[in-house]
Amino acid sequence: MRTLLALFLFASLLHAAEPEPDFPLTEDSKPQPNIPKGELIKDVYIAAPGSVFPGTEREYTLYLPAGTDRTKPLHFTIFQDGVIYQGPVVFDNLIADKSIPPMLGLFVKPGVVPAANENALPRFNRSYEYDSVSANYSKFLLEELIPALEARHQIQFSKDPNEGGIVGSSSGGIAAYVAAWHRPDRIRRVFTGVGTYVGLRGGDQLSTLVRKTEPKPVKIFLQDGSNDLNIYAGDWWMANQTMERALIWAGYEVYHAWGEGGHNGKHATQVMPEALRWLWKDWQTSKEIQANKDGKSQWKGYEIFQPSSQWNAVSDLKASALIVDVNGKVTAASHPNNRTVLHGGKALGDLPKSEFETSATTLSPDQTQLFVTRPHDAYIHSFQITADGSFANQQPYFYLHSLDNGTTGGIYEAAGLCVDTDGRLYVATALGIQVFDQAGRVNFIISTPSLPTDVCFGGKDLSELFIACGDKIYKRPTKVRGIVSGQMPPIKPAAPKL
Repeated sequence: MRTLLALFLFASLLHAAEPEPDFPLTEDSKPQPNIPKGELIKDVYIAAPGSVFPGTEREYTLYLPAGTDRTKPLHFTIFQDGVIYQGPVVFDNLIADKSIPPMLGLFVKPGVVPAANENALPRFNRSYEYDSVSANYSKFLLEELIPALEARHQIQFSKDPNEGGIVGSSSGGIAAYVAAWHRPDRIRRVFTGVGTYVGLRGGDQLSTLVRKTEPKPVKIFLQDGSNDLNIYAGDWWMANQTMERALIWAGYEVYHAWGEGGHNGKHATQVMPEALRWLWKDWQTSKEIQANKDGKSQWKGYEIFQPSSQWNAVSDLKASALIVDVNGKVTAASHPNNRTVLHGGKALGDLPKSEFETSATTLSPDQTQLFVTRPHDAYIHSFQITADGSFANQQPYFYLHSLDNGTTGGIYEAAGLCVDTDGRLYVATALGIQVFDQAGRVNFIISTPSLPTDVCFGGKDLSELFIACGDKIYKRPTKVRGIVSGQMPPIKPAAPKL
């Protein structure tokens, strides 16, 4: 028995001591003779007080391909954490054999707020910038850093979203994906190595949001290894596979390179040329990256939309809210409906003013419940309507998804809401239009052209979904019918699946 135990322990120690596999580089990642070399420019960007990340300083290296014409927009790829994965060398080789287009490389490090004095530490912004699932980092890159570098270096980053790529490792990996996910109008090609899709600053919810959010035109290559981290924030190896499954389920173009490596850049550096070739393989032909390209997405929003449906602007009126009548006519208003009456004109009682004074409201289809927003709340509240028109049995019933963008629930002052005849509840939020089933669960999230402040059904047969987005009103055809709250007879929908 002792001998068997000793053998078991010895075998366990041998297994624990096994070295990480080697990941030898291919010739594509090594300098080659007679290959034109790009120009590397190193500099520092210091953020102004009005920056997304005020007070930060960051080093960057700019790669200009050989023969760059600075008068023309160029394809580009942004790398997090500076020069990684042999990026400039791989660019030289793959540009030379036309596997990828001539492109700018922006290798940028995370920001640091310098220490106040020699006895103090700097503020390191890496996790704050990279691990967040908010749009802050993409806003910084595309609306602040790139315009500044274009002016400083007299270059042009292409504004064609099919000509923009982004790469990152670990926290830089999730930063890369999130930047493209928020801004597919500028970036659509993504490579992440050992991506931190775990619970540091909300990354653990990203795979769920990928499933629930309307598919975006983003193409992604994932790398990870079975010996990646498994710590307090989560299991990186499992999280990357969960992320891939979510992307496939939602209809994204996705490819992976799985291995046995740990939490480092060795394997990703090896597969970098393969990843870039796959991401850019169509650059000389049909380069457009489309959402749900193969029509295999299982996004639940297709229950109410045709896959080809799009938002169309119907008015340039500035509107923070919408009013609709039973004939489907939609007009602009100053604030969403917050005083509801039942069909037939019966008035309802008052909500507690201290909590719901600026709230938006809508009735359930059967007019027995009132759904109410509350500013900066993570829930939509449900009240039962009593026989005398007063309210009872309040519950924070509908749970909203949110990002770590400084608000509690991803919802803001007087966001509008409405229902359809099947009992779905539609709520305008910072993430888009979140659509709930009757059990209070977000089934899907509809992407919007810009921040929505109200939503309603209108048009012929109340079958078009309208949104107010500040400077424009948009509409989109649906396969369902909406309800004008309090102006139509009660409807009893089918019971929800529990």
